[in-house]
Amino acid sequence: MFEYSQEIIDKNLPVTMKRIDAGLTARENEVLLLLAKGLNRDEIAAKLIISPETDKMHIKNIYKKLKAKNKVDALIKMKML
Repeated sequence: MFEYSQEIIDKNLPVTMKRIDAGLTARENEVLLLLAKGLNRDEIAAKLIISPETDKMHIKNIYKKLKAKNKVDALIKMKML
């Protein structure tokens, strides 16, 4: 199971996430968790202290690995794994 640092986990947003065996990296899993919590790309980039372009690349890789067309599709597939 992946563990997320305290600054990544927002106790006010009850989102649980099991380990995804879709070949996602630890960082991609962090990005996906934050997407599930409703953060947008800029908010995710700021929270993870990465550039918006890096965040965009992580999201693109997540969609490709999950064979998802968009954020909603990726989150549905995340729940199904």
